[in-house]
Amino acid sequence: MNSTLRTLNIILALIAVLIIFGLGYQTGKRYDIAVDENDKYLAISYSVNEQKMRRLMSLIDNHYVHDINTDSLVDKTIGFVMSNLDPHSVYLEKKLSRNMDREMKGYYVGIGIQYVIYKDTIVITHVDKNSPNKKLFKLSDRVLQVGDSTVVGQAAERVGDMIQGENNSTVELDILRDGKRQTLTAKRGVIPKASVTEYFMINENLAYVKIARFVSTTAEEFSEALKQLKKEGMQELVLDLRGNPGGIMSAAEKIADEFLTENKLIVFTQDNQGKKEFRYATNRGTMDGKPLYVLIDEGSASASEIIAGAIQDNDAGVIIGRRSYGKGLVQREISLGDGSKLRLTTAKYFTPSGRSIQKPYLNGIEEYNRDISARYMSGEVFNKDSIKVPDSLMFKTSRGRTVFGGGGIIPDEFIPIDSVGYGRWYYEHAHRNIFNTRIFEYIEQNNKSLSKIKEEHFIAFHNPKELAEELLAKINLVPEQFSEAEMMNFHTFIKATMARFLYGESAYNKIWNQRDPMIQRAIELNQAN
Repeated sequence: MNSTLRTLNIILALIAVLIIFGLGYQTGKRYDIAVDENDKYLAISYSVNEQKMRRLMSLIDNHYVHDINTDSLVDKTIGFVMSNLDPHSVYLEKKLSRNMDREMKGYYVGIGIQYVIYKDTIVITHVDKNSPNKKLFKLSDRVLQVGDSTVVGQAAERVGDMIQGENNSTVELDILRDGKRQTLTAKRGVIPKASVTEYFMINENLAYVKIARFVSTTAEEFSEALKQLKKEGMQELVLDLRGNPGGIMSAAEKIADEFLTENKLIVFTQDNQGKKEFRYATNRGTMDGKPLYVLIDEGSASASEIIAGAIQDNDAGVIIGRRSYGKGLVQREISLGDGSKLRLTTAKYFTPSGRSIQKPYLNGIEEYNRDISARYMSGEVFNKDSIKVPDSLMFKTSRGRTVFGGGGIIPDEFIPIDSVGYGRWYYEHAHRNIFNTRIFEYIEQNNKSLSKIKEEHFIAFHNPKELAEELLAKINLVPEQFSEAEMMNFHTFIKATMARFLYGESAYNKIWNQRDPMIQRAIELNQAN
C-alpha cells in the first residue's frame, strides 16, 4: 500500500513539474518547485527581483576582483532576509538543518556524554546508557582538546558541535584524569534523546509526566509512560510542560487527543488567504475524563500552548502556573535543495475558542525578544493582576468560563515566580555560579563515599546540612536569617543539585518536586475533588 501511494505521489509530482515548466515556456516566466517536510510540492514563479538576485550572485562569482565564498554570502543574505519577516521565520544552514532533523526525530549522533563547564573547562558528569563509550569515560574527566582544537575556555555549545559528527565515525579527545593527560578515541553513535524525560507516581493515584519538547517519538514515549503509570495505579495526572519550547505540531495534537472526547476541537490554523484547517480529537484517547493538571510557564511555547489551550477551552483540566510564551505562528519547513531549509511562517494557530496564541510582534524583533524581561519589570510574574488584557480579547470555554487571548495561555491557577522555592539567596548569587561550583567540588572530594550510595537511598535520607552551612557562609548569610520554609528550600536545592551530578536530571526532579509549589498546588486541587 505504501509503495503504491509513493509511486502515485511521484507520478503526480512529475505531472506537476511538466505543467509548471510548460506554463513557463508559454508565458516566458521562470518556474520552479520546492518540497516541504510533508513531501508536499510548492510551485514557485520567479519575479524580476528574484532573477536580479541570481544575476548578482553570478556576477560576483564570475567577475569580482577577489576570490570570495559565495556559498557563505548566500547563507548570510538568506538569513538577513528571513530576519526581516517575523520572529520565527528562519533559515537553517546545512549543518544546523541536519542536526535539527535528528533532534526532531528524537536522537543525535555523538559520543554520549553529559558535561558541565567548571573553571572554563569541560568536565564529564555522566555517560549515557546508550553511549558506545560507556567504559571509556569517567566522572570528572576534564576535556582539554577535541581533535586538533583546544576547547578550554570554549562555550559548551561549540564543544558539542565539535564532538558530534557522522554515525560510526571516531573523534580523539585529550583529557585530564587524575592529574595525567591522555588521548582517548571515542566512537560516535546514534544516541536516543528522550522527549518524555520524567514520569513517576506522586502518590497512590496521582502521576507526574514531564515532556521537554515535541518530536516524532513523543506520542509513542508518552503512550508507554501512561501504560507503565496505569500499572502502578494512576487515576489522575500532572502534565509538566514548563520550559517546553514546542516542536512538531502533530505530536502535540496526539498528546491532547489522549484527554479529549471524540470530535472535540484541538486547534485550528488560518493562512494568509483566510483558509482554515481544523484538528479534532479521535476516539483513541485513554485519559478522557480523568483529572488533569497542566503546568506551564513563560518558557512553554508553540506546541505546548496548543495542548494547554485545547485542555482549557474544552474544560478538560486545570492549567497551573504563569502565562505561556505566546508563539502561535505555523512554520512550514521547506527544502532548498542543497540540505539547507527555510522555516517559513505560513499561518497562525488558534485555540478551540478562537484565541490567537501569538503575542504581538509588529513593533520589531528586539521588542518582541524583550517581552519576557518586560513581564518581570511589570510585575506580571509575581502577581496575576498585573496581566492587562482588554475586554475585546475575552473568550468562552465550552462550559462558559471566561478566558483571555492576546498572546500566550493565561493559567486558571496562578503561581508567582517568587514562590517557586528559590529565595533571594538564589537570585542574588546564582549568576556567579557559586552553588554549582562548590557542590561539584564537594562531590569530587567525596566521590569515593558518595558513589556507594544508591539513588533511592540518597533521595530518601541524605541530609546536606554541612554543605548548606558552608555555602551560606560563602554568601555571608546565617540560618537565623531564613524562615523555616526558606531553609528547607535551600537544603532541598543543594540536595537536588548533588543528585543531578551523581545520578542525572531525573534524580534532581524527584527531589526538587517535593518542594515545587506548582506540583503542590496540583496535589491540593486533586485532594479537594
